[in-house]
Amino acid sequence: MKWENLMAKNYVQDGETIEFTAAADVKSGDAVVVGDLVVVSINDVASGEIGVGHATGVWSLPKASATTFGQGVAVYLKDGEIGTDDSGTYAGKAWSEGVNGEAVASVKLGVGNVTVTAAP
Repeated sequence: MKWENLMAKNYVQDGETIEFTAAADVKSGDAVVVGDLVVVSINDVASGEIGVGHATGVWSLPKASATTFGQGVAVYLKDGEIGTDDSGTYAGKAWSEGVNGEAVASVKLGVGNVTVTAAP
């Protein structure tokens, strides 16, 4: 039996990267919102051009310097910075603590944001 007959025919990709159209100029390493995803641009992308962003992995991203948060909490991207303000776009989980006065924090992208609430 040939292996081709065993392989699913609907596989698209591993899901680690996604193409996006830059709404403004983007630098390599910038966080970019693609729909409800936060991705990190692989390279510089001019406004209106197509770029590729990583949708998974742990990344050092800018955070509001006065913001503090614990390791493992849900974090959001708002105005280009990571924090706990859930009016931003969900980015992932804090891989490191968000320390007051520090300008960056490590964030694991591609982690679902599920909250479990006990039944009344």
